[in-house]
Amino acid sequence: MEHIAEKMIHSGGAVYDAVLFDLDGTLTESHPGILSCVKLALQEMGKPIPRPEQLRKFIGPPLAYSFTQFCGMTMKEAEEGIERYRLHYNREGIFECSVYEGIFPLLEELKARGVKLAVATAKPGSMARRVLEHFGLFAYMDCLSANQEDEKGTGKVQLIEAALQELRVPRERAVMIGDTRFDCEGAQLAGTDFIGALYGYGGEEELKKAGAVKLAVSPDDLRKFLLP
Repeated sequence: MEHIAEKMIHSGGAVYDAVLFDLDGTLTESHPGILSCVKLALQEMGKPIPRPEQLRKFIGPPLAYSFTQFCGMTMKEAEEGIERYRLHYNREGIFECSVYEGIFPLLEELKARGVKLAVATAKPGSMARRVLEHFGLFAYMDCLSANQEDEKGTGKVQLIEAALQELRVPRERAVMIGDTRFDCEGAQLAGTDFIGALYGYGGEEELKKAGAVKLAVSPDDLRKFLLP
């Protein structure tokens, strides 16, 4: 573990002044609702359903990216797919998820130590806020940095930088926690530390290829990097 003693200058004894979380696959286990709505959208458009391992890649990136990269759609087709997905997701899929065990105690302890908390997600802001409020997570957050409502995508680095600016925390005193290479690459570009959530959807191979060296197998395992 790199220079924990040097980093531990926060008045509450935590390693970082700010902790940024991805939402899907990091705070919430969200695949049931997301994947069912993706499949419904594809079926309505007469498109083939990707294999399960490919379908899981929809969790994390903006939908426009996923439809074009994983389903071979044109951008015009992707826009139709997004509209169909959102119709189903807003109606029945949005709350087909759960908060990972151990997340609430972790957030409570971080807040008790004066650490600023944020969510940086590729989900559109309106959807992200509904999920966070529904599950009682929003009350813990000092900032929500989310994607555009059209779901065409703002890069993760921009989302992280926007959160840091709102929190007024230097990048070297912050960490991004996420489960995909997009989170890792965004953190590297933004100049923050990164912790990979192995319990999410990206997988160990993807995270290590992206350069992740700090990996947590569960929310409780995050403590060794955040609250030693």
